[in-house]
Amino acid sequence: MSEIKILVACEYSGVVRDSFNKAGFFAMSCDLLPTESPGNHYQGSVFDILNDGWDMLIGHPPCTYLSSAGLHFCNIENHGKKAIERIIKRNQAIEFFLKMYDAPIKHICLENPIGYISANILKPTQIIHPYYFGEKEMKRTALWLKNLPPLQFRLQDDLFGLKTASDTPEPYQITIRKKTGQVKKRYWTDCISEGKLKSGHQKSKTFQSIADNMVVQWGGYLLDAKNRTEAL
Repeated sequence: MSEIKILVACEYSGVVRDSFNKAGFFAMSCDLLPTESPGNHYQGSVFDILNDGWDMLIGHPPCTYLSSAGLHFCNIENHGKKAIERIIKRNQAIEFFLKMYDAPIKHICLENPIGYISANILKPTQIIHPYYFGEKEMKRTALWLKNLPPLQFRLQDDLFGLKTASDTPEPYQITIRKKTGQVKKRYWTDCISEGKLKSGHQKSKTFQSIADNMVVQWGGYLLDAKNRTEAL
């Protein structure tokens, strides 16, 4: 097993953690909820273990009050007291995100949807979709990286390799607003499943292909850096 230690914060599915562990790294997930998959997991606050000598942090800060989908609820004129309560929770979510971004860990990736952070605090390093890595789904995801290279993918074959992406997904549903006639294309994150919108749990789970690329690309990057250091 590699001596490289990886903390996967705010993950209870175990997808990213298990992918790194299968590749020979030591990875631990952390969440307030118990893990859904048996493995190294700390149930509690990530800040309890953030200073425990990790080499890389992959964090999924809660996005309920940060994503662009709910930002209109922060309009005090339209939503009054509820807007004030939501703004307070949004500010707490911002503080949580920034504390993780400022963690004493050299290599950091934070993942979140496009929203308040990307528009007002810090632009993401890159934006990816699952279909970039061979999935058949569209889910726009922003990554904020520190001392990590952007994840590489190819939308088309080129001189350096074959494409990694599947074809651009078609929307699951198209709805039209009766009052305005506005067309809304609904993809994986906001489409109806069995009569209901997808749950936050379903939306937050990392796609396996993205986890696998994190292992291959970032795990390899950390191993190369470690070998270069030992060779000096």
